[in-house]
Amino acid sequence: MNHIVLLALLAATACYAVPRLSRPRIYGNAIPYRDLDTSNEATQKKIVLMHNFFRSRVQPPASDMLAMSWHEGAAEDAQRWAESCQLLLHDNTTGRWTQDFGTCGQNIFVANVQVPWFFAAKVWFLEKDNFTYGKNVNNPDVVGHYTQMVWYSTHRVGCGFHYCGPDVAKVPYYSYVCNYCPIGNHPERFDRPYTKGKPCSACPGQCKFKKLCTNTCPHADTWINCRELNETWHDWLCGNEQNEGHQACKATCYCEGAIR
Repeated sequence: MNHIVLLALLAATACYAVPRLSRPRIYGNAIPYRDLDTSNEATQKKIVLMHNFFRSRVQPPASDMLAMSWHEGAAEDAQRWAESCQLLLHDNTTGRWTQDFGTCGQNIFVANVQVPWFFAAKVWFLEKDNFTYGKNVNNPDVVGHYTQMVWYSTHRVGCGFHYCGPDVAKVPYYSYVCNYCPIGNHPERFDRPYTKGKPCSACPGQCKFKKLCTNTCPHADTWINCRELNETWHDWLCGNEQNEGHQACKATCYCEGAIR
C-alpha cells in the first residue's frame, strides 16, 4: 500500500513536469478542511468549475461537450466510498447507482499529504498526454480517469474527501473520490469520448462559456439499445408508460434534442 500511495504522488509529479503546465505546490496539512470538504457549497462550486474548465480545453475541440453541475446523490455515494478507505479500489455498480442515471462512473485519487482538489482533477486530466483521439490504442487503465472526466454526455459530478488514518491504513492517506453521471467510458466508443468539431456546434443556442453545451437530459438509459428499440417498437416502448422498458429508456423517451 505504501508503494501505491507513493506511485500516485510520483505520477502526479511527473505529469506536472510538462513545460507548459505549472507544478502545483504540495500543501501538507496547511489546507483548511472546509476547502476540501465537499459538503461545503463553495467547495462544490469550485469542483464543478474546475471540471468545466478542463472539459472546455480538450484537444481536438469537442462539438458536443456538456457543461457539468453538482449531483448530491453522487456526492453522497462518493463520500461514503472515500470514508470506506479502500485505497484505489472502486465501488461496485450498486454503490454508484442513482435513481435518475443508474450506475455512475468513478475517479479516485490518493495522496499521503493534503493537496487541493484542483491538483487531483488536474492529475486525472493530464492522462490526456497518453491518449490518442480516435485510435484504438488507448489503455483504460492508463487514460480512464481522463476519458471519464471529459466524456461528452456526463454532466453531473459529486465528490467526497476523507482522511484514512493509522487506525485503518498502514500508511495514512487522503482519499479524493468523484462520481460521474451518466457513466462514461463505454467500450464501443472509448477512443472517442466526445465528437470532435467546432465547440457547441452540436447545440446551437444552448452554449456556455462558448465551449460547453447546456442541452442536458435529467435521465439516462439503463438499456444499451433503447434508441433502436424505440425506432422499431415505439408504441411498445416510449408509447407505453406502464412498460418496464419505458422506465429503463427515459432518456430516449423524454429527451429528444438533448445530448445524451
